[in-house]
Amino acid sequence: MLQEKTNGYKIILGLSWLLILSLALVNGGYANDDHFTVIELIARYNILPKSTQCWQCYHPKLYHFLVAETWKLLGITTPYYQHISAQLFSAVAGCGTVYLFMRFIRPLQFPETLKLLVFAFFALNPRLIAISGQAANDALIIFLGTVNLYAVLKLFKAPSLKYALIVIVSLVLGSMAKMNFGVFLIATVIVLTVLSVLHRNYSLSLKKGYLGTALLGLLLSAFSFLSFNGYIRDYKENGKLFTYNTPTYELPHLYHLDMVYLPGIRSVYSGYFKFHYFDLIRNPHLSYTGKLRFQHMHSHFSQVYGHFYFLGFDNWPEQWRNDNRVITFIGKVSLAVGIIPTLLLFIGLFLLLKNLFKGWENLKRDESWIYLLYIAGFLGFSVLFSLFGRTFVFMKAIYIFPGLLATVVPFLLGNAVVIKRKAVRTTLYIFYIGLFVLYLVPVVYLIAQLGEML
Repeated sequence: MLQEKTNGYKIILGLSWLLILSLALVNGGYANDDHFTVIELIARYNILPKSTQCWQCYHPKLYHFLVAETWKLLGITTPYYQHISAQLFSAVAGCGTVYLFMRFIRPLQFPETLKLLVFAFFALNPRLIAISGQAANDALIIFLGTVNLYAVLKLFKAPSLKYALIVIVSLVLGSMAKMNFGVFLIATVIVLTVLSVLHRNYSLSLKKGYLGTALLGLLLSAFSFLSFNGYIRDYKENGKLFTYNTPTYELPHLYHLDMVYLPGIRSVYSGYFKFHYFDLIRNPHLSYTGKLRFQHMHSHFSQVYGHFYFLGFDNWPEQWRNDNRVITFIGKVSLAVGIIPTLLLFIGLFLLLKNLFKGWENLKRDESWIYLLYIAGFLGFSVLFSLFGRTFVFMKAIYIFPGLLATVVPFLLGNAVVIKRKAVRTTLYIFYIGLFVLYLVPVVYLIAQLGEML
């Protein structure tokens, strides 16, 4: 039986990797944002561009630099192979993320079948597969965020030179990859500081303590963020570390509806305290025409939910769009039934919150507070991002994916609560198998669609 479960993990891992790599091989350079221009500038001029040289040039540039160096090393000059190589770099990062999810889930103390299905729930997620097939820096920061939390949880069990170094490397590389690395930087410093207080261990040793890892990670990542990305150079020349090229807006009113140029946050209440479940089902796509402004396009969490459960929800990149009725129907069903695992996650989060009130000493034994810290951090970041950006394009599930590993245990807990009765357990397991079919059909259809465009 154990061997069968082991094979199950391998099958799910292999399927996830196959889909990620297949998408990366057939996608013709299409992505949510144009990071390709940044790579081309580095490859052509052998210098990191200033933040004003192109629309995405303000980003930290590790992904772009590594791809550009790969082009030069392998002599890649044709657009086709440049696209493929840039996408394969993201695919490798995506495959690494899925592998770490498997490594994390397997030793957890939950029923084996449930763990297998939960692994599939994350490994086959269409949004994770999609972003891992694009030439963008998102897959890299998701991988580094996953590495960071995985290593921090190892340090929670005991100080370790190996995992201290991994934490530091994840922070340094994260600072060179994307700005939302700041979320897991702050979380790391908080966790390691709290652990030093809990255990009364104030040693700066990387091997035996916590504070040395926090201090060195903070200092090195701050240095790499400012120096590698060219921000010190830009500050000396322009008086600004970087110029954020996307327009931002003033903060919305608490409850009065503001008018925005594009659909988005119109008030704090409507944007963050309304969830348009039925509107999502009726309209399982975003509209870019300006004529159709669906209710869910004004709701942050409606948007995150839609992006997570249906690959075709965002209708972007433009070349990924399709008007296939079967895929649209699958999207409607996916968004309808996605509420079940979402509610189970909330049950698990409630159980974790209860653990916080079991006393100070319990924080030494139970890592629940670490999961909650990372979840709160990335949710808070996504809320702040859309609060200032206001428009619906600032509301994406991928912004919380660097902390997605933190949701595994609460999701398992929520499921474990409801499967105590055999009939419910069987029904839920069948439900997940059906959900995975809904996950996969749009992904396979997209791969076939892009393959025909080659």
